[in-house]
Amino acid sequence: MNEEKIIQGIKNRDEKSLRAFIDSYGPVMKASIYKVLTFNENVRMEVLNDSVLAVWDNIDSFDPARSSFKNWCAGVARYKAIDALRKEIRHKSVDLDEVSPYLSTDDDISIDETEEILKVLDEKDREIFRKLFIEGYSYDDLAKVYDISKAGLYNRVARGKKKIKEEIQNEKCL
Repeated sequence: MNEEKIIQGIKNRDEKSLRAFIDSYGPVMKASIYKVLTFNENVRMEVLNDSVLAVWDNIDSFDPARSSFKNWCAGVARYKAIDALRKEIRHKSVDLDEVSPYLSTDDDISIDETEEILKVLDEKDREIFRKLFIEGYSYDDLAKVYDISKAGLYNRVARGKKKIKEEIQNEKCL
């Protein structure tokens, strides 16, 4: 099936064209994703699926005057991969291997040890960390409780994790 038939078939929501699209352009999209995401096969496959869906949903955005269909598909996949990478970076937790020397050998962390780790944060951030990681609140719930945006909450948590990580690394150097 040629490129024009694939594009028209996707516009007409023809599943046969979708299969031909995946066979023809899937490897190109996969290569674009793999250049950005070098970790976790599951994330790469999820991004590939999201990219195929994005092409399916946004086929009308393709402009042959601006780029080839192949390059457009690769660009869609690349931007989906970059978004996934940003999401992974934003949600990356403090590495437990870095924290473990400061924790007891028991499976559970004592309240005192938790408070010791959280002491580097200001009181509001300690409260957020307790509610989020100990009491099990969701980001949505906490955003409502503290009347801040979810993005603002993610930023506070990321800065808090960074502060804790830095403090732990400073203590290792002593």
